[in-house]
Parts: sequence; C-alpha cells; structure tokens
Amino acid sequence: MKSWYLFFLLFFFIHSANGQSDSISRDISAIVFLDSFVVTATKKGFDVNDFIDIVQKDNSFFQAFHNIRFQDYTSGNKIEVLDKKKGVKAAHYIKVQQKTSGNCRTMDILEEKVSGNYFKNKKKRKHRYYTGRMHDQVFMTYGEVCADPSGTAVSEAQLRGIQKHINELKKLIFQPGREIDVPFIGGKTAIFKKNMLRYYNFYILSGNYKDLGDCYIFRVTAKPGIPIGKTIIKYMETYFSKTNFQVLARNYHLYYYSLIDFDVKMKVELSKKADKYLPTMVSYRGSWKIPARKRERVEFELDFQY
Repeated sequence: MKSWYLFFLLFFFIHSANGQSDSISRDISAIVFLDSFVVTATKKGFDVNDFIDIVQKDNSFFQAFHNIRFQDYTSGNKIEVLDKKKGVKAAHYIKVQQKTSGNCRTMDILEEKVSGNYFKNKKKRKHRYYTGRMHDQVFMTYGEVCADPSGTAVSEAQLRGIQKHINELKKLIFQPGREIDVPFIGGKTAIFKKNMLRYYNFYILSGNYKDLGDCYIFRVTAKPGIPIGKTIIKYMETYFSKTNFQVLARNYHLYYYSLIDFDVKMKVELSKKADKYLPTMVSYRGSWKIPARKRERVEFELDFQY
C-alpha cells in the first residue's frame, strides 16, 4: 500500500455515518446507554431513535471541509515530527491567507519557519515526510485552483486508478459507517452495521463543549477485550448543540496493528458562518508504519480565522 494512501485514510477519518436504514437506528437505540439527564429529556419528548438517525445522516464535516475551498480565511499550521523519545526532530510552522474569486482560490504565505530536516529541498518544497506531504496537498494551494461547488462534477463510474482509490477513501472520510473498498481495512470501519454493533458500546450523554453551551454527546467506544484487528475505531464522540443540533466538534481515536499499523487521535471543531459549516480547528496526534518505510510520529494543529 502506498504511504500517502495510508495517510489519506488516517488523516480524514472525521465524518459520521450516512444513509443507514431506520432499522439500524432502532438496533442501536435498543443498546444505547443514556445518562440521567438524557433519560429526563426522553420523558419530555427527546426521541433516541430520531437522534441516532441525525447522527448517521449528519454531513456537516463533509460540508465544512468542502466549504473552505470557497472561503476567504487565514490559517496557522504547526507541524512537528517526533523521535522515539517524543522529542521534536523537525518542525514546520506556516501561516497562510486564502483568497477566493468565484469558484477559484489562491493562497499567500504570510509567515514560515522550518527547523530540522523537515524538507528534502525547501526551495522546491520537496517533502521528506509523507505526513507533511499530505498536509501540503490537502491544505495548501499553489497558483490558482478552481473547483466545482457542487462537488459532483465526476461520477463514480468515471473514476479509474488512483482517483477511484481516493474516492473510496472519501467514503471512509465522510461516511465512516459505510463499508469501503480499501485493502486490509474492508468493513471494519462500518461501525453501524449489524455485524459490527457487538464490538461497541453506544452512549448519548449530556454535557458541554468549551463555552459553546449545553450539548448532547454521541459516543462510540470499542468494548474492552475485543481482539486486536476486529475494530479500527476505538472511540468517536460528536458534540451536538441542544438548541439546534448544530455539530460543534468531533474527537476520535483510530488504532490498528497488522501488516500496517497506526495509532491516530484527532479532534475537529466546527462553526457556522452565513449558514455554512466551516472548520475552526484541527488537531492530529499520530504514529503509523507500513512495510519498507520508517515509522512516522507527527503532531500538528491548524486553526482557521474567517
């Protein structure tokens, strides 16, 4: 498996399941744990089935990362490559400003600092680490780039080769409840399928996220004692505003150990501007290894100002 292909799989696993049947919602609601505040809410009209259906059909994270292609913003990006003892051996800080015109975007570098051997060739921006390379490809723009706002310019039937693989990974990224055609991974990401429900505990909790108000929290955790390799998602939790069910944030942990292995934790925060979801913060802590490549341990944080 290509190194960039694995990283793409890991990096964008941020969207909840979509398009599941009502029967699956009922299957989950039958085993979901509710805290006392949520139990009280159900007595006042809160419907667990409806809420689980909202979770599965939510597409806010897809929309947020699609919307930034057409949005002016300034972003700070801090990336650190760690050694075995978690010391920083290379780092890259870059502050950028994206400008849009119609469906096209350009980007200016406002600040940049590099330490260690982060680049093979800084002038040509040739990356030494695949994590840095993929960050660059996902979040950086060079020259003018134009995109289709609908995101449906090319049908799946037209995709071939690498583009077909990337499309499968997008299904994982934006619909992790769906089984996808990815080597070694297969249906292990489909946590809402009936054959995967037995590996997980599901919770609906009441809480808050920072200073953004009261939330319902949908949490999925792998049951203890499940053999390694049966699951990939170790936990995933999503915060919904109680007032309007707006998605505020998602945290998740992916772990897999086999021919390839990875241990990744991510946190993503969203906001709304003019009724459009936009990412405000992305935090990544990850280690991954594939055959014939050295292990990469990377941490990075991105913040967006609109």
